[in-house]
Amino acid sequence: MSTPLRHEYFGPYKLIRALGSAHGAARFVVLCNRTDTNYLLYRFDRINNPKLRRNLFDAFVKMSTLDHPHLLKIKSVSYDDHGQLCVITPYTGNHDGLVTLDGLLETQGGKLSVPEAARAIEHLLDAIASAHKQHIFNGPINPADILIDRHGALQIQFYGLSPLTQDQPPAINPSDRTSKIADEIRSVADLGYTMLTGLKTRSDRIAPSRVIKKLDRNWDTWFDIGLDPIDGFDTLDHAINALPTKPSCTEWLTNKSPRRPQVHIGSMLRRFRTPSTPNAQALEQGKRK
Repeated sequence: MSTPLRHEYFGPYKLIRALGSAHGAARFVVLCNRTDTNYLLYRFDRINNPKLRRNLFDAFVKMSTLDHPHLLKIKSVSYDDHGQLCVITPYTGNHDGLVTLDGLLETQGGKLSVPEAARAIEHLLDAIASAHKQHIFNGPINPADILIDRHGALQIQFYGLSPLTQDQPPAINPSDRTSKIADEIRSVADLGYTMLTGLKTRSDRIAPSRVIKKLDRNWDTWFDIGLDPIDGFDTLDHAINALPTKPSCTEWLTNKSPRRPQVHIGSMLRRFRTPSTPNAQALEQGKRK
């Protein structure tokens, strides 16, 4: 529920109403008196620790370099008269307020239509691929951080904020980077499965084509790969090109090679099998003779 405000300003922005909070910041609809356009204002509580203040400010400056239609654009970052960090972004909502993916799913009975879900999956993967090109990573995507504008386009709110605000971000070697990318892709596949079927992912999940009549069975294959914790998609290009909405998806789906070498269980068992009784040991020695 939004709360109306009275005559409160941040620079040229007049605060219109409160819209809850996100990432520890109070969120407001504001009106720019120069352009007569609505924006979002995120106002963080005052941070007294200079190092933490600098980390947060630097994180938003870094994120402001991201420019993609499905990543919420950082328009400006500065401090107000009370020393609170304020971030301005476009306003993606309507007259009722913001629309998030988890909120939309709730109003739509837990799932979207096939075209809507397919479009949402592609929006998210495209946005993540764009951020990765600038060496900004986020980790698994939370549906509460996915805003939906009036045209049905998705925008990820503050992509990369948590890793960028770490006191000392750990060095990422190539193996860890591949694993982090795979984790992000798998989180999108998890969201996509729910958007498409209305079900949560489980180890014994039902194939989407069994839930939705006449669904392209390439979706079954895409989710089998995308949700695999070991041999899932390890590049965003592969995940995007393998989407069943792409004309060459079959080629990309069938050419998926395992990311880790397979273990031959039978040979491993034979290698480590040892006789368990004296009679068995004698029999084994007799065979060797």
